[in-house]
Amino acid sequence: MSYNRPPMPSHCPRTNNDNQVGYNTTMDDMPPPYSEHDTLSVPPPLPSRPLTPIHTGNENTPPLPSRPGSSTSNADFGPPLPTRPTSNNSTQSMDSYSSSNRRRQIPPPIPTRSTNTSNYSLKYNESSSAERAQPSIPSRNYESSSPSELSGHRRSISPDTQDNTITTPINKQMEKMTLNDNNPVKQMIDFHTPISMTAPPSEIFNTREHTIPLPTNYCKTSEIPTVETNKFYGNMFLGQQRCPIWTHPYSLWLTKESPFIGIATTHIREEQRVFDDKNDPPQFFFSPTNIKAFVFSSLEFSNATTDAVSLNFTDVKHMSVQLQLKLNDSQFVWFPIVQGMGFVTAIYYNLTPSLQSAIGYKSLNIIWCNNQITKYHIKLENDIVWTLYVTSQEPITLSLVEGHRISADRTVNGCIFQLVADTNDSIDQAANCFQIDAELKASILDNDPAKARYSFNYVTNGISSSGKPLLYALPHHIDYMTSQTLSTEIDSQLASTVYGRMSGFITNKIEMEIAVPNEVQFEPFSTIPNRNKKYSNEVLNTMRNAAIEETQGDVINESNLDSMYFSGKILAKFAWILYCCHFILNDEALVSHLLNKLKGALQRFIDNQQILPLVYDTTWGGVISSGNESQDFGNPYYNDHHFHYSYHVIAAAIVAKIDKEVSGNSVWLDTNKEWVELLIRDYANPSPNDPYFPVFRSFDWYNGHSWAKGLFESGDGKDEESSSEDVNASYALKLWGLTTANQNLVNIADLQLGILKTSLNKYFLYQDNNTVEPARFIRNKVSGILFENKIDHTTYFGNKMEYIQMIHSIPIIPPSSFIKSPIFVREEWEQILRDIVESVNDGWKGIIMLNVALFDPNLSYRFFSDPNFNKGFLDNGQSLTWSLAFSGAYI
Repeated sequence: MSYNRPPMPSHCPRTNNDNQVGYNTTMDDMPPPYSEHDTLSVPPPLPSRPLTPIHTGNENTPPLPSRPGSSTSNADFGPPLPTRPTSNNSTQSMDSYSSSNRRRQIPPPIPTRSTNTSNYSLKYNESSSAERAQPSIPSRNYESSSPSELSGHRRSISPDTQDNTITTPINKQMEKMTLNDNNPVKQMIDFHTPISMTAPPSEIFNTREHTIPLPTNYCKTSEIPTVETNKFYGNMFLGQQRCPIWTHPYSLWLTKESPFIGIATTHIREEQRVFDDKNDPPQFFFSPTNIKAFVFSSLEFSNATTDAVSLNFTDVKHMSVQLQLKLNDSQFVWFPIVQGMGFVTAIYYNLTPSLQSAIGYKSLNIIWCNNQITKYHIKLENDIVWTLYVTSQEPITLSLVEGHRISADRTVNGCIFQLVADTNDSIDQAANCFQIDAELKASILDNDPAKARYSFNYVTNGISSSGKPLLYALPHHIDYMTSQTLSTEIDSQLASTVYGRMSGFITNKIEMEIAVPNEVQFEPFSTIPNRNKKYSNEVLNTMRNAAIEETQGDVINESNLDSMYFSGKILAKFAWILYCCHFILNDEALVSHLLNKLKGALQRFIDNQQILPLVYDTTWGGVISSGNESQDFGNPYYNDHHFHYSYHVIAAAIVAKIDKEVSGNSVWLDTNKEWVELLIRDYANPSPNDPYFPVFRSFDWYNGHSWAKGLFESGDGKDEESSSEDVNASYALKLWGLTTANQNLVNIADLQLGILKTSLNKYFLYQDNNTVEPARFIRNKVSGILFENKIDHTTYFGNKMEYIQMIHSIPIIPPSSFIKSPIFVREEWEQILRDIVESVNDGWKGIIMLNVALFDPNLSYRFFSDPNFNKGFLDNGQSLTWSLAFSGAYI
C-alpha cells in the first residue's frame, strides 16, 4: 500500500520570471512544466503507473486497492520511475580498531598563492591594505594545533607553503571536538564503529556495475569508497547536473546557459510561494525554482566554452560536499556545501570573480571595509537586498556592470565571497568564517534515559570576529535546543521552502535535547493518558480464534514475490502474528507451527533465491534488486530501501528472538545475522569506516527524516511520502538491536525515532495548532508527498483521501503512538476520516480503524472483534491477530 514513483522529470526548468534579464539563448533546460511565478498555474498531476502483476501469491489474501493510472516516460532523460507491481496478496569485533587506524581525508591540492600585489583603485581605506591577512585555510599540518585553535582561529597558509589543501583532514578535527554537556551522559552513541566491515558474500550476491554511472569528475577514494544516493546534493550527481539542491535556506545549481556560466543561488521568501487556488484547503504549494538571483562566475568562465567548465566533487559526506567549478587544476572556484550553512560561500583561485544576476541589480554599495573584509549591500531589481562579504589578501574593486553583472578588477587567489539573504548587522561577526563539514554527536542522558542529546558540530574555515560561522536552524531544531545553543541566536530569520522559518545562530555547534522512546519495545504501546496495557479474557479468546486461522496461512508462497517491499510486508505480518502467539497467547502449538513456516519463508531471501535476487552494486555501493529500474518501486535505483528492507529486518528480529527462547540456543540468529545486518548496513550504516555502504543512506539527520528518492533527477528535490514507514525503518533497527543485544544500535534507533517525533509533527502531520506550515495548508492534516521544494497533498498512486491520509499511518506498530499524539489522531478522525470510512471497502479501511486505536482503542477493538468482520478490510500487510492485540491492549 505504498506508492509508485513519478516519471523522470525533464531538465530543471528555467523560471520565466519577469525580473530576470531576457537573453535570447538556447537553453539546455526544457521549458517549465508550469509557470514558477504565476499563482494561477497548476503543477502537473503526479502520475500513477499502470500496474502489471508479474507474480502473485495466495489468492485468498485481500487485494490492494486499485491504482488507476497511465504510462508515462521520458526517453531523453533516462528511464521512467518505477511502478510498484501489484500483488494478489493484497560485528565484526572492533575492539582492536582504534581511532588512529581511521582513514584520513586527503583533499585535492590547491595552487600556491600568488604573491603579486596591485594598487588599490577605488573607495578603499589605503592604510588597511597592509593589514590584510591571507585568507585562513586550514593546514594539513594540524598535529600541533590545540582544539581551541581548530575551532576558532584556523592556522594560515603562507604563500610559499607547498602542502596546500582545500580542506583539512576533517576526521582529525572531529576527534578533538567534545560535547560540552551540562548533564552527565549514560552513553555516547558510537557513529564510528561499523556494524561490520565484511563484503557481501560473493557466493550469495552477484556483483555488477550500476547502469547510472558516477558523475564525471567524481573519483572514489579509499577514504570514501562508496557514494551517497539519497542525500540533499543528489541532483548534482545526475543527468546534466542542472537541477537545484537545497541546503536550506538556499538552493544552488549549476548553470551553463550563456551568459550565465557558474553556480547559481537563490532564496525564496514566503510571499513568493505558489499555492493551489482551485481547492480549499489547497492541494499543494511550492517555491519558484531556478531564479538566478546570483550566479558565481568569472571572466574566464564567460570567455571559455561551456564544456571547458567542469563540476568536480571532493569530500562527499552525508551532511556536506565540496564542489569545485574548474577550468583546470589551478583555476577554479571552491564551494563548501553544508546543510544549514548561513552563507553561500565561494572561494576563487586564479580567476577574476564576477557575480551575475538574471533578476538584475539596482545598486551595489560598500557598507564598511575592515582589515581584509569588505561588506556590501546588493539591491536586486525586485528590491530584495542581500549582503555580500568579500575577504581578500589583495585589494580588489567590485563594479556594477550593465545592471546584471558585478565584476572584480583583477585576478584573485583565495578570495572569499559570502552571500547572505539578510542585512542584519549581527551577521557581521560571522564574516570570513564558513562551515566545511558537520559531525553528528549524540548521547543518552544518564539522569533520564528517556531523553537524548544530539548535536551538529561544524568544522569551519576562516577567521571571523566571533571565531564562529553563521548557520540557520529549522523549527524542529529550535524548539528543542539547549539553553547554551539558544544563547547564540541572532535576530535573523529566513524562510525555508517547506520547513517553515529558520533562525540564525552564530555558533559552531547546535545541540538539541529530545524525548526518546526507551520504553517502546516489541509489545503494543500507547501514550493515551491513564491507560495501562492489560488483556481481558474476552480479548485473548478473540485473538486466539483469529490466530488459529491466520497461522494456517501459506507464508512461504504468499511471500514468494518479485518485490522486496510486498514480500517484506507479508513476512512482517506473519512475524507479528508469531509474536502474539508466543508473548501474548503463550500458545506453544501455534508458535511451533508458524515459526517453522516463517523460518522457511525467510530462508528464500537469506539464500537470495527470490524471484528477483539482490545484487551488490559496485558503482555506488549498495544491495539492490536485480530487476530493471521500473520494478519494485525503483529499488534498483535506490528508491525506498529503508521501506523495503525494514520489513525483512523486523520479521527476522521477531523470529530470532522467539526461536532463541523456544530452542534454547542462538543457532538461527548466529547463522543469519550477517544477512540481516547486510540489509541494515545498506540503508542505515552508521559508520564511514564501512567500505561497502554509504553512511545513513536514507536518514537525513539535519532535516530530521528520511528521503525515499534515490538516483532520479528531480526538479523539486528528494521526497518522501510515507512518514510512517520511515518510523518503521528506525523501529526495525531497534528490534534488531534488542534481539542481538546491540545497545548502540538500539540507541541510534531511539535517537532517530525521537528526532522523527519532532520533525514529522511539524512538517508531515499537522495538528490544529501547527504554526510551521502555512495556515491554509494544515487543514489537510498530513503532507501527502513532501519534497525539498514542494508539499503536495496527494500520492503517487491515486488521489483518494484514504490513500493520502493513511500512507502516513501504515504500518501501525508500537512506536506509532509515540510519534502521533492522541490529539492529532482524534483531529484527523473527526475532521476527515470519520466522514469517509463508511465508503472505504478495501484494505485501507483496516488501516483507518487500527489508527483509531491511537486515541480510542475501544472503538477500534469493536470494529475488529465484530463476529461478522470482513477480512477484505485488511491490508495485505495487516493481520486480524495483530489488530486485535494492538487495539485490545488498552481498552
